Amino acid sequence: MEKSILINKNVVIGITGGIACYKSIDLIRELRDKGANVHVIMTEHSTHLVGIKDFEKASGNEVQTTLFHPKIDYKDYIKKNKPIKHISLADIADLFLICPATANIIGKIANGIADDLLSTSIIATIAPVLVCPAMNVKMWKNPIVQGNVKKLKNHNYHFAEPEYGELACGYKGVGRLANLKKIIDRIQLLIKQRNDLKRKRILVTSGATFEEIDPVRIITNKSSGKMGTSIAEQAYLRGADVLLLRGYSSVEPNYDINEEKFTTVNDLFDKIKKNIKDMDIMIHCAAVSDFEVNEKKGEKIKSSSELHLELSPTTKIFEHLKKLNKKIFLVGFKAEYKFSKDKLINSAFNLLKSADADLVVANDVGRKNAGFEVDTNEVFVVDRKKKVEHIKLADKRIVGDRLLDIIICKVL
Repeated sequence: MEKSILINKNVVIGITGGIACYKSIDLIRELRDKGANVHVIMTEHSTHLVGIKDFEKASGNEVQTTLFHPKIDYKDYIKKNKPIKHISLADIADLFLICPATANIIGKIANGIADDLLSTSIIATIAPVLVCPAMNVKMWKNPIVQGNVKKLKNHNYHFAEPEYGELACGYKGVGRLANLKKIIDRIQLLIKQRNDLKRKRILVTSGATFEEIDPVRIITNKSSGKMGTSIAEQAYLRGADVLLLRGYSSVEPNYDINEEKFTTVNDLFDKIKKNIKDMDIMIHCAAVSDFEVNEKKGEKIKSSSELHLELSPTTKIFEHLKKLNKKIFLVGFKAEYKFSKDKLINSAFNLLKSADADLVVANDVGRKNAGFEVDTNEVFVVDRKKKVEHIKLADKRIVGDRLLDIIICKVL
């Protein structure tokens, strides 16, 4: 019999005030049968529908309902170093589940509201969050609710979509809590994904290099580093040991990821050479300057006259990486401007061959919402056999996650 992936995993489940909350008792029992440690947070409204003792019996743990004990003294917490509930639960979670999820809790999370133990814990966790909506069909179809759902999906929250059927309110339509087996299958998949890069060492480059013209002027490009940083974040959340080499002007990661900052092409290359030999996978997403100034001025150039610059090509870093570590799984990015699909893919494949890479990710920065400085991207992933996988326009976090899925299929 295959060993359950849930053995000794901590699942924190939030119970909100929907009629379907009683179904979560059976879900908790099933999770425990599969070896999970289940911790329950109940909102105040949910306690009026099902008794706290029922959930404590099912989970085997004390149910948490409030942020702080009614008689809390902050001095006592500081002296005794007591864990704060929303932080301790957020930290131990391998997965956070909201079942059932009302329109209210979905709206809170989508808008960053943290006014009770459940909403605060969710905002404090870096574990994957699975939202299981259950509500009246008209509420589910409300454009504000759907907007909040879309917002959360774009931030990499996961959903077990509600199903069609008879609802407790007497209506028939989409709004029933998803089948418990589907929810459990999704939980197991998310737990597996969270650990599928464990013990893998990944080097990611992100953002733009710059080359000095004089002490105050530079040659650079429009890269914000959002794509590379998103990839690093998703790899970190999936258990990898990540090192992010990040341009000084690129966006910062949201998590405590090891990083080093670079400036010029040579600076970036030096940092790569220092670290690449210990890595299993490298994803080279940085937008590297193609040219540098032949004669950099030591003082600010006066702006009162014409200026003519002589430029020379910089080192093509990507084409040297496999020579530094022959065993590394090498992934690069190829940005083009307003190319046809075929021309874009051919350009990526030619780069792959010249660098002896394993994958090249092609994106057309001339396409709407798929270029520099935006939160979304659309890419084509090309492998050694010129097989192409299209990742459609989506938030860069989602694109990064899907790219990692492709990499894992090739590596593991």
